[in-house]
Amino acid sequence: MVLLSIGKHYITIVRCFRRGNLNSLRESFLQQRTSQPETAAALKRTIEALMDRGAIVRDLENLGERALPYKISTHSQRHSRGGYFLVDFYAPTTTVESMMEHLSRDVDVIRPNIVKHPLTQDVKECEGIVPVPLEEKLYSTKKRKK
Repeated sequence: MVLLSIGKHYITIVRCFRRGNLNSLRESFLQQRTSQPETAAALKRTIEALMDRGAIVRDLENLGERALPYKISTHSQRHSRGGYFLVDFYAPTTTVESMMEHLSRDVDVIRPNIVKHPLTQDVKECEGIVPVPLEEKLYSTKKRKK
């Protein structure tokens, strides 16, 4: 996830980096060791792209590698595992569209997504529930013919 903030507003980009095709458990361990420089290079490319678009990167957090919720096919490959990262940055809203385009073209990114961060949305106080008189709901207000 990448956290993009604009003033009081934050946008989250969920992203997964590919680790290669996992045909067996052994290959997954080998891929993990050999692909560490590839992952670092992909993160560096992404952060540099953010900074080129005027973003200020505040934090980078590795959420680890895990199984994807479902198998995903991108860039002519099927993926079942991916690494998740959280990048917190401050940028104007005009960078969102160009970053999505950049991330969708990057072969190391499995699934880019941008979502509004819920913690910084304007909080509106609940006006409360307006009580409805039960008599009006239960009894018909029509006049009965006698």
